[in-house]
Amino acid sequence: MKKILFAASLLIAAATFAAPTHVNAVKFSSETGKGVHIPPSQVPPAIMAQFTSQFPSATNVRWERQTEHGQTVYQAKFLLNGARMKVQYPA
Repeated sequence: MKKILFAASLLIAAATFAAPTHVNAVKFSSETGKGVHIPPSQVPPAIMAQFTSQFPSATNVRWERQTEHGQTVYQAKFLLNGARMKVQYPA
């Protein structure tokens, strides 16, 4: 029984430390946000410029506008090197 508990704890520890970390973007599951989908033309130019400079190889980009804690936030969901990602920019 001790061996099983030890193995399970090692597995959990390995999974925790092996999780990818990103400074500006995180992987996401197929959750639905509370935002409103918007076309790229409605994203402020400064935010669009920052996004394209940070993620030049992003594909399938979809934008949302949300309000969090009374502040407007723009969120991009996209594919980067085969991984589904999202990043948020405060307005």
